[in-house]
Formats: sequence, C-alpha cells, structure tokens
Amino acid sequence: MFITEEVDKVELVYTKFVSLIKSKPVIQTLLPLSPKGGIRAANGDSVDATEDEFFRLTSKEGKLAVERESVSAKGGGMGLSPLMEFEQDPVQIIDAMMPLYLNSQILRALQESYASELASRMNAMSNATDNAVELTKNLSVVYNRERQAKITGELLEIIAGADALKELP
Repeated sequence: MFITEEVDKVELVYTKFVSLIKSKPVIQTLLPLSPKGGIRAANGDSVDATEDEFFRLTSKEGKLAVERESVSAKGGGMGLSPLMEFEQDPVQIIDAMMPLYLNSQILRALQESYASELASRMNAMSNATDNAVELTKNLSVVYNRERQAKITGELLEIIAGADALKELP
C-alpha cells in the first residue's frame, strides 16, 4: 500500500516494555524511513534519543566484554560516508533489506507488547493474591468473633441454668 501510494505513512502502535511496573504506549513510523528515530509516544513526543548506542561483544584477556559506542544523530543525521562504496545499486540493497527490517521491527513490537501484557498480568495476579490474603484475614477475624459470641452465649445459658437449679428447694 505504501509502494502504490495508497497510504502516506505506515505506523506501528504498540506498548513499549519499560519495566515490570511500567509500560508506555508508542507510535513508531516504519515508512517512510527517517534518519532520526521514528519512535513516538502516544502524545507525539519523540521517544528516541538524538544519540544512538552500538554495542560490540569482544574478548579481552580471554573473557567476554561489551564495548559501547555512542553515535550522534545531530548535524544532519547519520549518513553514509562518501568513501563507502556498494557493489549493488542502493535501490537493490534497500529492496533486499526492507522486508528484513520491517519483519524485525514488527517482531520486536510484538515481543515488547507481549512482555508488557505479561507484566500487567503478573501485577494483577500479585494484587489479587494480596487482596485475597487480606480478605482471608478479615474473614477469620469475623468468624472468630462470631464463634466467641456463640461460646459466650452458651456459657451464659449454662450458668443461668445452674443458678436456676440452685434456687429450687
């Protein structure tokens, strides 16, 4: 639909997983591609930072290590270096990579939404368990009061009966 120009923009709306107690609704523009981040909050504010980070898994002294490199998107955005050459036509490269990119973005959004859903369910079940424990305590107190009142009533009846027997000649 985007290629045939039936739509101007393709956006993906999903719940971004932040933590077990927090999720954010976001809107990510998939097409057209943008050199800046395309992830936006539901109110339209940009969620992506102007800087991006790349992580490399390396080995230092025989152990695995992670190197982090920040790349700034300021100053006209991240572009290709003029020294970079491609064997294929850029259109062919984009055509080959676009389905992979779109699939990965949709899969990531599905996974984040599912993680958010599971976190919400986990919180709901935790709250339900806490409420059930509190309700059990309250019901136990009410039950014990009723039981004590019944026992006290029976004791009073027994004592009243004993007093009545003492008064008989």
